[in-house]
Amino acid sequence: MFSLFRSPGGEHYVDRGCVSCPRRGRGVEVDLCAGCEWMTSIELQAKPPFVRCEPGPAPALRTRV
Repeated sequence: MFSLFRSPGGEHYVDRGCVSCPRRGRGVEVDLCAGCEWMTSIELQAKPPFVRCEPGPAPALRTRV
């Protein structure tokens, strides 16, 4: 189950093979993290296992004029 607290330093805990991604939301498979441009490390042997990432700024919203 996903933790209700935020982890320090951009660490996102792995739960049943999934993480809560700051960009894609909850339930993202760790395999997707491996190919993500913002991922900096994956520590599956840590207790608890985690993915560390540094997402860039959110993309600008496009408005229609």
